[in-house]
Amino acid sequence: MDAVTGLLLIIYPASVLVMLGIEPPSADALLFLSWIGVFVMAVGLSYGLALGKRRSRGETVWMVTSIVRILVAAFLTLKIVGESMPMAWILVAISDCVVALVQIAVLGAGWWKEPSR
Repeated sequence: MDAVTGLLLIIYPASVLVMLGIEPPSADALLFLSWIGVFVMAVGLSYGLALGKRRSRGETVWMVTSIVRILVAAFLTLKIVGESMPMAWILVAISDCVVALVQIAVLGAGWWKEPSR
């Protein structure tokens, strides 16, 4: 999800905003949105590090990405409440929060822990 969204933000930032119902900023500001796309794509690609036999890698990836997602959701929520970002951004905040909470629940359940021998 994030890898594709990030790639689209890099290549077609204004189109992504239009799909979200957000008025695109000036052309100059779209450059910074593409830069954010690199970060979003990197977060998405980091999930690939969880693949493989060592479950501890998955635990680390999910722990770090859940922190990133909670921080993004909090930032967006504060900016929306402060009226410096449009309400349409709430979709991004909610999706990041939901994914983070699922990841935190899975981490808490110990799913990524190595089986005892």
